[in-house]
Amino acid sequence: MYRVMIVDDEPVIRNGISAFVDWEEEGLSVEDHYANGAEALAALESGSVDILITDIKMPLINGIQLMKQSIERYPWIKVILISNYSDFEYVKEGLQLGAVDYLLKLTLNRDDLLAVLRRCISMLEEERRKDSERYHFQQGALYRERKIVEQEIKRLIVQEQSSPSSTAWVPAWLEMSYVCVYFMLDAAEEWRENDGFLYVQLMLEELQEKLYELVEEGTALLVAENSLFLIFPNNDAEVERQLGQWKQLLETKWKISISAGFAIEQGVYNILKGFADSRSACQRRFFDGLGGLYRMSELQNNRENTYTVADPSYDWTPIFEMIHAGDPVSFAVEFALKRWKEGALSPEQVKHEAFSLLEGVNKLHTNDETLLAERYEMLNQAETLAQLASILACQLEEMEKSFIPKLTDNGYGGQLITKALEYIAAHYTENLTLQSVADFVHLSKSYFSLLFKKQTDRNFIDYLIELRIREAKKLLAHNDGRVYDVACAAGFKDVKYFSKVFKKVTGITPMEYRDKHQTPEFKIGS
Repeated sequence: MYRVMIVDDEPVIRNGISAFVDWEEEGLSVEDHYANGAEALAALESGSVDILITDIKMPLINGIQLMKQSIERYPWIKVILISNYSDFEYVKEGLQLGAVDYLLKLTLNRDDLLAVLRRCISMLEEERRKDSERYHFQQGALYRERKIVEQEIKRLIVQEQSSPSSTAWVPAWLEMSYVCVYFMLDAAEEWRENDGFLYVQLMLEELQEKLYELVEEGTALLVAENSLFLIFPNNDAEVERQLGQWKQLLETKWKISISAGFAIEQGVYNILKGFADSRSACQRRFFDGLGGLYRMSELQNNRENTYTVADPSYDWTPIFEMIHAGDPVSFAVEFALKRWKEGALSPEQVKHEAFSLLEGVNKLHTNDETLLAERYEMLNQAETLAQLASILACQLEEMEKSFIPKLTDNGYGGQLITKALEYIAAHYTENLTLQSVADFVHLSKSYFSLLFKKQTDRNFIDYLIELRIREAKKLLAHNDGRVYDVACAAGFKDVKYFSKVFKKVTGITPMEYRDKHQTPEFKIGS
């Protein structure tokens, strides 16, 4: 609906014009009536008008002056002049300045007024149509330009080129200071599992469109299954505050968590560096937690340039000894965390070492590689060091539960002992004897003893005590029960004998072991 303002110093004329027309039916609304140009100009300060109907001769500010100042403020405004026969020179000036038409007061009638008003409406609609076409053309051109820049930058990143083959596509702002931002959708794997891969992709595309709305100049592109890369001119002195606001806007609108890293660069030849630095800054989430905004600092850049190489042959002997001895897995993981929290390795290198550690433990136990690929995938999906530590601990616990010593061969004798070992693992806290296990695998007691020793390189009773000591260690580390109760639960019927054997194996008493190992679950931030 178009807004109309009527200005005339004669109330009869103002009221007559107002009464002539069914304004709503014509798609118009009469906002105000004013007695002179000064009042009308003051009213225009608070809002625009589409059609101005004004008398030419008025006190303070006449209609021509009102028309000039109104058009200066609102170039689209359509002006209809109301005049007397003696005002012809003013009418002529008004038409030259752009008035749509003029009406004579003495012969003013409804049909003439409606005809001029409808002409004004047609002119306004035509201008809006052209403005809309111009806007869509400009937006289309901007969209095409952004897509070209987007594709060229993606080509540089994918091909790892610091120098573009052509600079014809390079916008002026890329030659100056610009901000590189790497956004990562937190818990993306969980989103994919719950809502599907396509849902996550559509969400990222919506985030991309929103980022394009937020930056007048710049480009945003999808660079991974859970990541976006944004580049825009560095025009804000408080760029970190600006990015924090954008990040919060995206998180609130889509009810998600985003981690972001950013770096400041200059010149088209530094795009690849800006991408790498912003991505590296974002990866601080692995060590510092999800949902943060991280800036690539000079200190961090220097540290990452001196990352050590992940060594698959790193000496994990202390951890292997802890696990082999049946000590709490949490202490073994805490030992590894001391190395990883130093920040000398990248997240990818930490994950690689964690898997190497699992491989070593697997070889220490059964050397069964059946689940290794699945375990690696679980470790690789960890988004933070805390998650990695938790996954690693769970996997080590599972491997420890299925602890079976490596056998000398996998022939028939090995199969019999494997069956016996599985039986022992399920019943070692009970009243097991060499005879009862030999009976289970249908061998004589003496032959089973010899075969067991040959296959496992240890005596049956020594192996049984080892399992029971391992169980006692877990019980001591994870509950406050009496030593007597721990002994019974681990399969020892005599608490004194248990205490002596425990000290012989570990070098400390059960209570000393509890004091040393019974602590809350390891914490990444400790």
